[in-house]
Amino acid sequence: MPAGNDDNIFYIVDIGVSMRALPKVAWLLGYGGVIPFVLLTLLLVAPVQVPGIDAAMISKLLLAYAAIIISFIGAVHWGIALMLDDSDEQELLMYYSVIPALSAWLMMLLPQQVALISMAGLVVIAYFMDRVLIFRLMKYDYARLRLHLSVAVGSSLLVAGLAS
Repeated sequence: MPAGNDDNIFYIVDIGVSMRALPKVAWLLGYGGVIPFVLLTLLLVAPVQVPGIDAAMISKLLLAYAAIIISFIGAVHWGIALMLDDSDEQELLMYYSVIPALSAWLMMLLPQQVALISMAGLVVIAYFMDRVLIFRLMKYDYARLRLHLSVAVGSSLLVAGLAS
């Protein structure tokens, strides 16, 4: 699909800025960060028992990792804001940058099944907030990586939540 076609909400709109390919290390680290989500989710749904680790512990590990990653996603906004001149946009990005972390932390207080499903929703919301607030400010095609990672992480969390 060519850039500029906004019929697909998952594709970044052409904003007249030439996007450069992300460094390969960004893709490697991004996909590497998905591995714990997939492995922990598989441990929850597969009929395999790990000695000394029950489903509640796996869910806690998954929730803790999700909260860390969601905090990281918000922190990207802070980093971009620091590169901008003083402006309302800079202030907005700084305020928004802490919302994912605070939201994820609060979700950890919920019952595990609800928290896992809520975290999946938060990952999706964070993607769309990135689309609105920061993708247009970037010189790299970060949007494509974020879409891939958001689908993988959101799906893993949703499956884990439904399985627990």
